[in-house]
This record gives sequence, C-alpha cells and structure tokens, in this order.
Amino acid sequence: MKMQALKQEVFKLTCVDDTKQLKKERPDLTKGRDLRYKIQWQELLEKLIALREEGHDLSLNDLEASEKMLKESLMKVGQMAGLGKQAIETDWQRIKLEAQFTDIHIDDL
Repeated sequence: MKMQALKQEVFKLTCVDDTKQLKKERPDLTKGRDLRYKIQWQELLEKLIALREEGHDLSLNDLEASEKMLKESLMKVGQMAGLGKQAIETDWQRIKLEAQFTDIHIDDL
C-alpha cells in the first residue's frame, strides 16, 4: 500500500483530516513517531485495526452517551450532597476543562 493510501486509511479510522489534526487529537497514537516514514504509518494502521478488533475504538456516539451519563451522575451526586444547580454546573464545566488537558480519574474528583 502506498504511503498516501495508508495515511488516508488512518485519517478515516481516526476521523481526522490531516496529520496536524491527528497529532493534536490522538497523541496516544503519534507520540514518539516520525510520520515522515511509511513504516510509521503502517504501524499506526496496524495498531488502529488491532484496537478496533479489541473493541477499544469508541465512536462519537459512544463518547457523547458516556458524557451524558457522567453529567447525569454528577447531577444526582451533587443534589444528594446539597449542591445547587449552579454549583453542579460549575463543577461539570471544570471537569470538562480539565479533561481537555489531562486524564481525569474518578478518585481525584
């Protein structure tokens, strides 16, 4: 398979348009890789296919459903703790902001 075809397949599987977006949105796949070389793209494609077969590939719908479930859980817990809607919403926005920069673990909340 030619390098351009490999890249297009990786882009398709990761739902990105170009290498820059891939690096930004999927550092877990690109960190430590020199994407100037075909072998790196082949390894990326193999890894993506393996992840998909293992069921680790999440669709956008899966992620949105997960986010909705987490927000609903936060609302219930916040209400049980006596927090108002505004305080709960503030916590939710903080969690979403932190998630953009680092992994969040439930124990840390």
